Amino acid sequence: MAKRKKSDEKKTIKKMNQNVKKVDGFAGLDREVWGKIIIVLIVFVVLGLFYLLTLYITGKENDTDSNTDNNTASTASISYDDIVLGKSFSMSEDEYLVIYYDKSDDEVSSTYSELVSNYNGKEDSLKVYTVDMSSAFNKGKATDGDSNRNPSNASELAIHGPTLIHFSNHAVSEYYEGESEITEYFG
Repeated sequence: MAKRKKSDEKKTIKKMNQNVKKVDGFAGLDREVWGKIIIVLIVFVVLGLFYLLTLYITGKENDTDSNTDNNTASTASISYDDIVLGKSFSMSEDEYLVIYYDKSDDEVSSTYSELVSNYNGKEDSLKVYTVDMSSAFNKGKATDGDSNRNPSNASELAIHGPTLIHFSNHAVSEYYEGESEITEYFG
């Protein structure tokens, strides 16, 4: 009987050890699940920090009440009247104007934009194209010296200051240089 008791005790201890291993297995599963939950939380925290950093850098808030009072809506548009200097001789119209000026100078840009706008409002006005001489594409043709008042193609253009050229049949018909001559033409 003593042998049987010891044998029963060993079996009981063995079963208890197996139960403990099973419990440890469940605890391991819990650790695995908790590990995944913690990783997901860390990812959300990092994304949240990037979002806040983006708001800080751009200076924008997602508060619609403050945005309606302080910000005006702006729309992006493509201007087909702005061309690169190299296209000056090859526009589709037979007769047109091209005005060359530095659009990065707000005062100059405002002056010539207003002149062109007023001219376009007139009846029988020619199509007016503008060339931004501050653009990297056009800077090579800006000169501090004498301008070429009679170019036969775009590679011969040399623009000194604000300039208005009247093209007829894709050739220079009239050439105006400086604010006073341009203002008088558009006047």
